[in-house]
Amino acid sequence: MTSISRALLALALASAAGAPRAADPNLKTEPVKATPVTEDSSAGKALYARYCTQCHGDEGKGDGPAADFVYPRPRDFTLALYKVRSTPSGQLPTDHDLFNVISEGLPGTSMPAWNKYLSENERWQLVHYVKTFDTLGLFKDEAPKQRIAVGSPPQMTPELIVRGKELYRSKKCWECHGKDGRGDGEKADTQKDDWGFPIRPVNFTKSWRFRAGDRVEDIYRTFTTGFNGTPMPSFVDAIPAAEDRWALAAFVKSLSRPQKTGQVLRARAVETEIPSDPWARQWEEIDYLDFPLAGQIIVKPRWFKPGHDVITARALYSAQEVAILLEWDDGTHNRGERGKPADQVALQFPAEKVTADEKPYFILGNAKRPVDYWFWNAADGLRRFTAEGAQKLAPRDAGSLSAKGEYRDGQYRVILRRPRKAASEHEVEFEPGRFVPVAFHLWDGEQGEEGLKMAISSWYYLLLEPPVPSTVYLWPLLAGCFAFGGELWFMRRLRRRREVRV
Repeated sequence: MTSISRALLALALASAAGAPRAADPNLKTEPVKATPVTEDSSAGKALYARYCTQCHGDEGKGDGPAADFVYPRPRDFTLALYKVRSTPSGQLPTDHDLFNVISEGLPGTSMPAWNKYLSENERWQLVHYVKTFDTLGLFKDEAPKQRIAVGSPPQMTPELIVRGKELYRSKKCWECHGKDGRGDGEKADTQKDDWGFPIRPVNFTKSWRFRAGDRVEDIYRTFTTGFNGTPMPSFVDAIPAAEDRWALAAFVKSLSRPQKTGQVLRARAVETEIPSDPWARQWEEIDYLDFPLAGQIIVKPRWFKPGHDVITARALYSAQEVAILLEWDDGTHNRGERGKPADQVALQFPAEKVTADEKPYFILGNAKRPVDYWFWNAADGLRRFTAEGAQKLAPRDAGSLSAKGEYRDGQYRVILRRPRKAASEHEVEFEPGRFVPVAFHLWDGEQGEEGLKMAISSWYYLLLEPPVPSTVYLWPLLAGCFAFGGELWFMRRLRRRREVRV
């Protein structure tokens, strides 16, 4: 942001601050809690220099040495624009708001939860020090005296969610967030923050990435306050009735799901043919796992701001083959147009049988332990490689490996399938009861990701669950019959003894 544009924005903000908006009669507020710790400027300055300058910069402008390597960019403190607040739109955050963000971090960003590393007193000193970067003097003029009173949420009924869905459509939330809330709306690619940096709408299906929390109360508060410095407005004017904002919050909550992680992707056995349609009901009915991803920062070119943080997988197998369904949300469907790479995904397996302690190097193996690399591209489809390291990918015939991928409503689904029996060298066999290492790679073409600029996972395991033998059901039945028969025998014996005594 140039010095001229910064000055113009500062002037606009100062004017707005000088003419506060009248209190909305429909907006319930409550007094702000007192700040419990007094300022120690030297302590705050030392803590900031040690923990915060790398991203936020020495002068709080969000221009630290790491700023260009993270998305979204670090907050610029100089204009006192803060997204996560409990105060009405356009107002400053309370000290407790700043403390909560420092303590809990901001999900989906590089801002960590400092409550794991700093004491309560240290976090309060950072609150005090961060406010000193305010070049407009807004914090000194008048601290917030009122915050929004959220209260208790109403009962989450189907009727409330339906009402929220109607508001989601009528207020055109879908234009940015998409029909199904995946951040793929028609205006999603055009959004910028107040500093001119591109910013994407949040994906409502990923509750773990909600900046201000994923409870219904948190979502309601966000709709009421808005996010200063971003295109996300307060809905107090557009939706003045609190019960309607609760309804919208309930609908957004209904779109989200929790993250479900684990170490083992379990493939379920099926007696019929595995469906080839990625949206077939049979796929929806089996368990899924979310596998966390991180930027590839080990091998050059390193990638510090991956477009994806998770990939979802499900698996099925039959007597002949195994199939893995990969799912991920993507706000743009890139097939190599507009000078940007196509969206891509890959699976890697060991190219030979290994033990749990002998897994190949997790970035494309090495000469000693190569990997079998299954690669799908939104433009070109399936390709296959044998990799002996990041710079040694040898193309190979796909053979009996096949893939089918589709993009629909902001989500990719790709099925990769292969016979269970190994047909050539550099293939592992998929046997029920055996743990096979598997890892995931993912590219977002919109972010310019290709080659080693990608999101990667560590090694996990694919397990073909052995079919449940009939004896599992037979033995409990036999045991029950035996117990019942024994009880009858015992009762008859007691009766006979009584008859003899009489």
